[in-house]
Amino acid sequence: MNQNNKTNENKKCPIEKKCGGCQYLSKPYFTTLDIKKKYVIDCFLKEKIACKIEQIYGAKHPYQYRNKMILGVQSQQNKLIYGFYQENSHKIIPLDFCILHSNNQNEIAKVIFDCIIKLHIHPYDEDKKTGILRYVCIRESYHTQKCLVTFVTSKKELPFKEELVKQIIDKCPNVQTIIQNVNPKKTSVVLGDQDRILYGNGYIEDKLCGLSFQITSKSFYQVNPEQTEILYQLVKDFGNFQKNEIVIDAYSGIGTIGFIISKLVREVISVENNPQAVSFAFKNAKENNIRNVKIIQDDATHFLLNLAKEQRRIDTIIMDPPRTGSTPLFLKSVLKLNPLKIIYVSCGPDTLARDLKILLSSYNIKKISLVDMFCWTKHIETIALLLKK
Repeated sequence: MNQNNKTNENKKCPIEKKCGGCQYLSKPYFTTLDIKKKYVIDCFLKEKIACKIEQIYGAKHPYQYRNKMILGVQSQQNKLIYGFYQENSHKIIPLDFCILHSNNQNEIAKVIFDCIIKLHIHPYDEDKKTGILRYVCIRESYHTQKCLVTFVTSKKELPFKEELVKQIIDKCPNVQTIIQNVNPKKTSVVLGDQDRILYGNGYIEDKLCGLSFQITSKSFYQVNPEQTEILYQLVKDFGNFQKNEIVIDAYSGIGTIGFIISKLVREVISVENNPQAVSFAFKNAKENNIRNVKIIQDDATHFLLNLAKEQRRIDTIIMDPPRTGSTPLFLKSVLKLNPLKIIYVSCGPDTLARDLKILLSSYNIKKISLVDMFCWTKHIETIALLLKK
């Protein structure tokens, strides 16, 4: 076990018990790693899969690591409040300072909501269908500390938007771009389909493993930059890639994993269904002068099934699905394609174990490691290497 931070001195959070976001904040950090390791093993045992974990990579900096802050907005006792939703509820716990986010993000949040209150921009009420503002999201570049702010609204009209933007950029020089996202649906999904740029160019830039990436409000981008570099180095190590290999990067987003391994292989086929992510994947490929990544906008399952029909040779599939895991149809399409190696990156050990049960009909687990991307929470990132039987 890699216990990079063995201190028993925990930072205090005044809303820890009310918020519920940091389930393990009262425990020593190295103890939380043991708990997470046991949880992964239990998930595998539930599916009757033997699980030997090679290593768990703890964080050197387990506080202020998150590069993305999502703040809900509500009116409580005729007063606008902002903060995080209490676990398993629709109640917002008022926020003063979150120890998982940077000083930069916390200060920008205070300025934004001070402006919103002064301009009388009302929070959206789902029951009464009144008000406008649903969420405020702040994304920060680890490399530059520049931020992207997104206002999620229930309607296209955002009152006082010019004055709101002016006040924010005057008081927050680190805010590089401001977006309005329109989400009129009754849903727990934060972002809607429609974006409009209110200020700047609509994205921020960050560096990861020596490459530059443009990040938008909707880009999938890991929340812990330091631990992400460890995770992606593990992808390289697990893959042991050769120069003649053809690799598929499924659920590829803006292309991070595929671009990072591109120098090691002959070709990467990057498959993503989200059109905005695909657009920025092309931009990121151009920015980094990467020419051996083929970017495909398609449903990954559909694409893999077609490749299998063509009997196309694929050496490795890298898959990094959402926490809900993959689908039986996608996993069957992987089996039909029959690659030599599968690298499965997962933030949901329970769904990973469930999915591996299907893949183990034709593959053996070679190794598994854990990376603590989500310090003090119950979540853990798992990476598994499977080799063809």
